[in-house]
Amino acid sequence: MRLLLVIFISLLLFGCSEEKQAAVIPPFEVRDISLSEKMKIAITEEYLNHIGLPDSTLSYLTEYYSQRDYQPRWINDSMITSEGKAMKALLDNQLVLGIPFNRTFGTITENFIQDEINITVSLAQVVSDLQNGFIDYETKLKKPKMLIRADTLDALLDFDYSNDLRSQFLKFGPNDTSYHVLGQGLIDLIDSLPLDTTFFDIESIKYDTLYAFEKTRIALVSKGYLKEDIKDSLAIINGLTRFQIDNGLKPDGVIGKYTSMALNESTFHKAERIILAMDKIRDREPRPETYIHINIPEYKLRYYDNDSLQSEHNIVVGTFKNQTPELSSKLRKIIVYPYWNVPYSISSKEILPHLKRSPAYMDKHNYKLFKKGEEVDPYSVDWKKIRQNAFPYRVRQEPGPKNSLGIIKFDFYNKHSVYFHDTPSKSLFGVDVRAYSHGCMRTQNPVDLAKIILERDEYRNKFNEVIPDSLDSIFARNENYEIKLLSPVPIYVEYQSATRKGLGIALFLDIYGRDEEYLGLIRE
Repeated sequence: MRLLLVIFISLLLFGCSEEKQAAVIPPFEVRDISLSEKMKIAITEEYLNHIGLPDSTLSYLTEYYSQRDYQPRWINDSMITSEGKAMKALLDNQLVLGIPFNRTFGTITENFIQDEINITVSLAQVVSDLQNGFIDYETKLKKPKMLIRADTLDALLDFDYSNDLRSQFLKFGPNDTSYHVLGQGLIDLIDSLPLDTTFFDIESIKYDTLYAFEKTRIALVSKGYLKEDIKDSLAIINGLTRFQIDNGLKPDGVIGKYTSMALNESTFHKAERIILAMDKIRDREPRPETYIHINIPEYKLRYYDNDSLQSEHNIVVGTFKNQTPELSSKLRKIIVYPYWNVPYSISSKEILPHLKRSPAYMDKHNYKLFKKGEEVDPYSVDWKKIRQNAFPYRVRQEPGPKNSLGIIKFDFYNKHSVYFHDTPSKSLFGVDVRAYSHGCMRTQNPVDLAKIILERDEYRNKFNEVIPDSLDSIFARNENYEIKLLSPVPIYVEYQSATRKGLGIALFLDIYGRDEEYLGLIRE
């Protein structure tokens, strides 16, 4: 019995001795060993898992630090350096770089060793997003988190820490003026206004004038267009006018339907749309020297040649029901006095009801009716028996000034069968929100655009049979004529609700609600 008691006490004392000895061994981060030895201990699967990094980062960190002989980049023997602090603060707020909050790997940073690893991994991942984007616009999914090549990271770290680091990160994105303006605008927005998520719930002034005016004043203060102590009506209207200009709205100082919609948007939501616009630019291919760019929410068509803006035109786009699609193609021909082959959806749903009332509708609008390629007299048809879902005819509108396509059409292949063209309805070009068409893009001053395109086409191709001056004589014939371009012009139809305006940013109403689908991805 005594022997058993002695053995028990000995084991107890031995165990306590081992626990005491283990307790006095300090963690490797504070041991008196070289910094490179500490980094070697840190870059292990067990330690990386402990601080919340996935196994996939182990080989990356091993490659990066082995080429540095395990010398750290952001810390010294006892603490994070001033450069490390600056970089950590920036990466903790990557929204200002145009990257969603949740894109970097979440890690624990309880000490300077962990800071070193976290900064390196986060920086490699953020730069990858800035170079390649974070949304796959074909699948409408977020791209997986990637890291730039470990052997290229150090070469990218030539920052001037005496100046704003945020602006310097723009160099990792596309070499695109609009991208850089958006990026700087995002920085300025975050610097000047709190990123609140306030929704103002302002309605048109026609419902309650005093309520709408006071809510508008509060919204303008929040958005930086008015000082808080200003209550003078004229100052409020001036602030509202500036806001309308920046949001692509008619600057009339009136709180109408679309102005109230724009006022209701929070500053944080505005920042999200800028981030989305920047990512869309990252995703697109570099532009050629000559191209046509159409931005749907801006209602603008621009023609660039030799990387310079040559012509700018207001356009009318599709309604919410008949949305203009995003696409890329090449303009191959310009058609003077075009025919309009009316789409089946329009002829069966919109023209048929008029024909049921009177076949004279065809003459009034210069339409002709065809069946199996043969022209049909509309007065010979018993229209009361024709059903919308079994409309057996094709309707064509003849050329002329009253043709729905106007006197000129710009034709290019696309699966949506849309194009841009003239229109007899000129008044709509003076409206701020111009979403009225069936999907095609009605264009202001299209003849001027055609002449500029033909001039450059003729300049490059001396054998072109059509020169700009002869276009007027072609119009004088009053007949259908097709001009084939010898140098097809690339066309890009995009949806960018936040865009460059000079050296600043303009935001336009998300008329089709397309941004929201992608903003949901940003918030995931």
